[in-house]
Amino acid sequence: MAVQLSSASDVDQALINETERMVVIRWGYDEDPLCQEADRIMEAIENECINMAVFCTVDLKEVPDFIVEHKLYDPYTIMFFYKRKPRNIFTGTSTEKYLDALFPLSEKALARVVEETYKNLVSKSTR
Repeated sequence: MAVQLSSASDVDQALINETERMVVIRWGYDEDPLCQEADRIMEAIENECINMAVFCTVDLKEVPDFIVEHKLYDPYTIMFFYKRKPRNIFTGTSTEKYLDALFPLSEKALARVVEETYKNLVSKSTR
């Protein structure tokens, strides 16, 4: 189950404390059906991706602190962080700063994106 981050401090601590894996954060509104579907997909791939990523959710109604900073205006936005910084996401066809409701999200697609992004980040950090 994704870690629910319920304050700006929780978000900061999640980014600071995870030093080996990516922190994948779904920003949005917990009651939104699109967010609920994104959460279900993240939960479904969590075990498959456990060595590459920790999955978190942030309800923007509870934690609005990052809306302007990260331009979080879509029904949901999924961002990948690695070593405390937001990272580009490798979708297979392009490089994005985030995934939103326009990305065709599925278990297979998200697992592939997590794997490709992680491989790319790790290979860059070992050079």
